[in-house]
Amino acid sequence: MSLTRPDKEYAPAPGLAQRWASRYVQGYLRRHPALNSPDPQALKRARRWIIAWAALAGLISGTLIGSAEWWMREFATSHWEAMSLREQLPYWSGYLAVAGLVTALEIGFLYWNALRGVARITRLAGLRYGQTEALEPDIQLTVHGISRSALEYPSPGSLIYGVDPHAYLHGWKLTLRALLYRLKISLSSFLLRLLLRRLLGRLTLRGFLPILTGPLYAVWNAWIAARIIQEAYLQARGPALVKHLMETLTDSDEHTRRLVAQGVGELIMRNQHPHPNLVLLLARLLNSLPDKPLAIDVDWPTALQGYAQLTGESRKTLLNTLTQAALLSGTYRGSRKRFLTEVYATCQTPLRSDEVKAQQQRLLSGQMP
Repeated sequence: MSLTRPDKEYAPAPGLAQRWASRYVQGYLRRHPALNSPDPQALKRARRWIIAWAALAGLISGTLIGSAEWWMREFATSHWEAMSLREQLPYWSGYLAVAGLVTALEIGFLYWNALRGVARITRLAGLRYGQTEALEPDIQLTVHGISRSALEYPSPGSLIYGVDPHAYLHGWKLTLRALLYRLKISLSSFLLRLLLRRLLGRLTLRGFLPILTGPLYAVWNAWIAARIIQEAYLQARGPALVKHLMETLTDSDEHTRRLVAQGVGELIMRNQHPHPNLVLLLARLLNSLPDKPLAIDVDWPTALQGYAQLTGESRKTLLNTLTQAALLSGTYRGSRKRFLTEVYATCQTPLRSDEVKAQQQRLLSGQMP
């Protein structure tokens, strides 16, 4: 795959839903030209409204579903506890029909809210979207990425310039992740209701269910919306920040750039997800090498040996680039924090978590150039 088309490497054959979502995002961005630079205040207001609408949908949905069960138990029959499962079946059928309709309407609204939300956040983040049909590959890559985020699609499992995102996720773990992802809506609803029953027991039959399910569904939807919006913002900032990172590498030698590419490849595997920003950065790094390799063979132990031998400006450049790469692929925790801890320790350099968190805050607030 060509290094000049990272969008094709990331999404060689997008599905129907992703193509439709991408067209929606593209249409929105064509109608609303991007800002010259991120607007922190506008971003904050947009985030609040997107999250608020998602929470409201959960509040209404949870209240309706909880009220339907409460009404069925309290008013549809006066001797519910004495009824057999077969006698309860007609009532449960009606309840499931109502719950299914409400849930379908809620999910449809949430997808629309997420798609419109990521498109709006992308615009406010300052993504330079062209007004022509032929998009720049890095912009198309970002559109693919935010569309997948809005649809909450799982990580594509294809190789990215020779890097396997699922290299550290084998066998039953990969199967379990795929299964849980496909069941996440119904499973989360089931677990939520099970938790309510365990905590309240028979009190749920006395009117507590509709009171509690609404707020809990609202919190769940708000959390998902906040996560989607943050991911969309990071991806929208990606092309500009990757360009800035590559400019800082202009004066670095070939050996340092190869070591940085090894780190980016390892980070993709640690994240177990080919984040669009990392895909773009890896493509630009490989393209900057004299032989312009189309793939990279990540050899982490050998790369760490190379890191340990770096000194002076080369070490500083490597640490700065990999720190920014980690922040561009998500929050400073989990696999990204462990990755940076290992890299800094190998380079015998203190990792100042407070400074990394400050950089992350500037990035998420739109202040980072």
